[in-house]
Amino acid sequence: MCMEVLALEGIPGKTLMKIEMDIENQDLGRARDRLHGLISTYPNELKLRRRLGDVYHLLQYPAMAGRYWYLELDKTADMVSACSEFEKAMGKDPVRIARAVKFKGDCDLISDPELRKIVARIQKDAEKEGLEDFGEFKETWGDKLFLVGCISVVLITLFFIVLGVYQFNQWIW
Repeated sequence: MCMEVLALEGIPGKTLMKIEMDIENQDLGRARDRLHGLISTYPNELKLRRRLGDVYHLLQYPAMAGRYWYLELDKTADMVSACSEFEKAMGKDPVRIARAVKFKGDCDLISDPELRKIVARIQKDAEKEGLEDFGEFKETWGDKLFLVGCISVVLITLFFIVLGVYQFNQWIW
């Protein structure tokens, strides 16, 4: 598979060169980790996702490659196969696919209208299921009981510690 050198605005060229050197040196794990970091920092750069898919393809993880190639418009046969593998791994469930794709970028910044539709559809599926609020936590009765149980264990432990210190003092004096 032919790899082109990434050239993206706003992304430090030194980091991109390190990624390319890692790939050339067959240190694909390090390249993968660097690309994950860049994607979290620059979520709107879809070329980074494509490159990460290339790395996963080289690592022979087709479902993971498909996950990062999923938003590509001009897919090769390998990309189509990997995306199919990814969909199969997600049970062809659009909500699970939307959750797994994890596109956190702004779909309005995507220049290609067809790709913008795909991203908007995935984000809409995620919103429909309430997946956009990953940080939101709804407390349930089970959570309250768990908290009460933890506090009870701490209090009982403290009680036995105090009782043990008291008994030790009684034994010595």
